[in-house]
Amino acid sequence: MIEITVSNTNHSDVIQAEIQRINEIMVFLARWLFPVITFFALINNTLNIYVFTRPCLRRHPCCMYFLSSSTAALVFTLINFPLRTLQYGYNIDPTSSSISICKMKFYFTYTMRAIISWYLVLACVDRFLHSSSISKIRRLSSFRMASRAIPIIFFLVSIGYSHVLIFYKINSNQSCTSNSVLYGKLLGIWHLVFYGLGPPLLMLHFSILTIRHVRNRHKIPAITTANQIKISNRDNHLLRMALVQCLFVGLTTLIYAGFQLYSSLSINQRKDRLQMKKDSLFTLIFGTTSAIGHTATFFVFTLTSKMFRKQISCLC
Repeated sequence: MIEITVSNTNHSDVIQAEIQRINEIMVFLARWLFPVITFFALINNTLNIYVFTRPCLRRHPCCMYFLSSSTAALVFTLINFPLRTLQYGYNIDPTSSSISICKMKFYFTYTMRAIISWYLVLACVDRFLHSSSISKIRRLSSFRMASRAIPIIFFLVSIGYSHVLIFYKINSNQSCTSNSVLYGKLLGIWHLVFYGLGPPLLMLHFSILTIRHVRNRHKIPAITTANQIKISNRDNHLLRMALVQCLFVGLTTLIYAGFQLYSSLSINQRKDRLQMKKDSLFTLIFGTTSAIGHTATFFVFTLTSKMFRKQISCLC
């Protein structure tokens, strides 16, 4: 009997030590990694905004989508990461003391993540339209279309996540969450479809169609002027930027989507303290990975486009 008690005590000590180790990792990430991500996101997205507001680019529909996505990513990072730093790094959680902050924080997080991705979907769609050999379809790639699509997507996504404002509350443990197990599962599936899987799959779909369009157009000989060559070079740069950026964001988002699927399917499973803490760590890591995908766009654009580098060099 004494041996069993000692064994149980040792096992409990091992579990507690593992939980403490995970807590230390989360604190380290929040105190040191999150401020670094915030700093680089501020610089990167500010430079993106500078480039896409240049006179030669600001009325281009694809650049308008990039600009909108970069602006949303900047706002998302400057609000989300400082709050997460306080929560995980210093055990200060404003969402646990104010029902308004609780609702708005999670509504903002879900909404802005999705908006960033859906603007990139629009960029891929724009490249698909612009690369078409049918003139009526090409005309849909326009400043007028972009100026309408951007606010429409913002409105639809904002409405699509409005249910978060209704169901998120502060529970008896002073934690901001949904008290409904059913809603938690439905929200996980909803976010999986409209953020984790939907946008990446649409990016991939339109990217493949765009590549097919470009290959077909190259088979058709055409007489081009110097001005047309200049415009074509710019469009090729934007096409490459859109394809690589969508691939990069799609991969980082799919990683997060996979964990979202696991969380949704296992929401009714009974978990011990160690497994719950591991899930919290993975949520933090995969959520941060998807956020980095949204904040590192400057490096993607710089590596893939000479035109983008030329615009950046104007700052020097």
